[in-house]
Amino acid sequence: MGRFLFTTSVGVWLGTVVCFSFVILPTVHATLEGKARFLLDELFPKYYWIGVICGLISLAAVSLAPTNPDFPFGERIRLAFPVVVSLACTLVAQRVLLPRLSHPGTMEPPPVDERLHRFSVMLNTTVLAMLILAVAAVATR
Repeated sequence: MGRFLFTTSVGVWLGTVVCFSFVILPTVHATLEGKARFLLDELFPKYYWIGVICGLISLAAVSLAPTNPDFPFGERIRLAFPVVVSLACTLVAQRVLLPRLSHPGTMEPPPVDERLHRFSVMLNTTVLAMLILAVAAVATR
């Protein structure tokens, strides 16, 4: 049951990151142009909450699994490490960057701070890479 929960939560999280980064964001920016920011101010908090919830579920599945010789401590660390890194990046993006990048309720949003935007992209890329690593770790187990 623990492996199923871990695989499902990491898979949902990875699917959300891929869909949001490579389908939703480009489509919103291409079709809404100047008004994209209003929609994204509503979507990003939900996007980050999905990551936090999936990360906590997958960590709970690994850490609360029954102790047995088939699932040693080293194996748990190998599965949990990429999730911990992804969760940390998601929390930084949610708690630090999102309040600085979003401006809900304003009619004319200020220009985007390129430095913060680049840092947000780097965090999202790290989450994507770590989740792919977590899927690889569970597939080779």
